[in-house]
Amino acid sequence: MSPLWRGVGCILIVIVPLLAFWLMLVLTPPIIATGLVPYQLLGYIQFPIWALRNKITSGIALFIGSFNHLWLSIIIFLVVLLILSAIISISYTALYQAFGPVLYTPTDAPPSKHKPKKYTR
Repeated sequence: MSPLWRGVGCILIVIVPLLAFWLMLVLTPPIIATGLVPYQLLGYIQFPIWALRNKITSGIALFIGSFNHLWLSIIIFLVVLLILSAIISISYTALYQAFGPVLYTPTDAPPSKHKPKKYTR
């Protein structure tokens, strides 16, 4: 595999989630404005009392609970990430088929032209 393709893949590992995060930030307000989002996905996350008793878990719970519409944002992020990954995979496949290495090199044996007889009993 060419180092160029490895570099492209490494860049895409960083770029695709960042692009999905940006699109999540852009798409969340219009989706909320439609009024079709279930109320369970909106607002701040409420944690149980036992999560707030310990110093470590209370800090984590308060940090996570400070994000508004977190569940909706996570769902939108994952859907956008899935769609972007699919589009990039299909594009990569098309480019690789068009510009990739030849199927057979001069040192490869040609494909067999032998067709087996139809089996009859």
